[in-house]
Amino acid sequence: MNHLKNRVVIVGASAAGIATAEALRSRGYEGRITLIGDEPYLPYDRPPLSKQLLAGGEDFDFVRLTTARACADASLDLHLGHRATRLDPAKRTVHLEGGQAVGYDSLVIATGVRPRLLPAAEGLSNAFTLRGYEDAVLLRGKLTEGARVVIVGAGFIGLEVAATAAKKGCDVDVIEPAPSALLGRFPNELAQRIEEKHRAAGVRFHFGCIVDAWNASETGELESVTLADGRQLPADVALIGIGTIPAVDWLEGSGLTLDNGVVCDDRGLAADNIYAVGDVANWYHPRVRRNLRIEHRLSAGEQAQVVAAELTGSEAPELDLPFFWTDQYDDKWQMYGYAHPEAQIEIVVDEPESNRLIAVMRLGDRIESVIGKNAARQLIPYRRDLKNASRLAS
Repeated sequence: MNHLKNRVVIVGASAAGIATAEALRSRGYEGRITLIGDEPYLPYDRPPLSKQLLAGGEDFDFVRLTTARACADASLDLHLGHRATRLDPAKRTVHLEGGQAVGYDSLVIATGVRPRLLPAAEGLSNAFTLRGYEDAVLLRGKLTEGARVVIVGAGFIGLEVAATAAKKGCDVDVIEPAPSALLGRFPNELAQRIEEKHRAAGVRFHFGCIVDAWNASETGELESVTLADGRQLPADVALIGIGTIPAVDWLEGSGLTLDNGVVCDDRGLAADNIYAVGDVANWYHPRVRRNLRIEHRLSAGEQAQVVAAELTGSEAPELDLPFFWTDQYDDKWQMYGYAHPEAQIEIVVDEPESNRLIAVMRLGDRIESVIGKNAARQLIPYRRDLKNASRLAS
């Protein structure tokens, strides 16, 4: 155990935050652990919000990551429903909304991201973003058969919600200023296949378009949107899925390097006794030899283990390559690795009868990543080879 043993404060009580707390205890940390979260809920998982939770009738138990009893057994000091407003590294103090100040010996920042907003849509009772549990439950209640759904943004969140809404019998329009879905986030050839799946389910895409006006009733309910080209789309409910922003507002003036999140080294260290994990953390990744902020659920857990190892003086695990998945209709797409923007796609398995596909992304003679559709088992050897190759190159 190193000298940072008296009190660890973790700001952010979602997946990365609770994973850090659990990893500290599993590695023998006996000091005080304070977990601060701005929501009143116990830590919960966010990926299912736009997938299973939105599609089904599950409640909070479906997404929660721990229980009150487990937190008590781990002697976690919970401060839920308390938003951090300022960090004072000189005094090793986190200030909370309401005036409370919490001191630390070591600090772990796990505040994640917040959704980008459209000011023109704020205040409309049936226009949503999707970041928290309450968002998902409220939106789910609006996705009834025949509902006219407008989705702004053809990224992964927007497309997952579009798939769920279409399966529920909703009438779905997706508005995207880019010329195609998932532009810059997924290979174009595969993104086109995803688009085709949506079109077959009745989803209408409006590419190269933006919303010029949000038209509401006298009671503040959205009734339609007007596109910049003058077309008007009726809307009973809207989802704004135009990306996220690292939740670092409270760190302004702290002296930390803030550049697309909290800039860290390859062990999550951002400053003396201050670490960052999860969606908010811009880590240096030796495998790709540059800093990356990775909004992937599994990366958050891996980073938590590394930081816990640093704080306890135990052996740190090796960071894996990024891995993420998206569920749309009966398709589960998975991507392992990091694809350079100039990487070229090679489809190595394409089986329409089994609805299975595997593609690799190459940069020169080097495989950068592998992508599969409904091919989790078949991806295993590709993932193993890619991981070994990146280890040798790092």
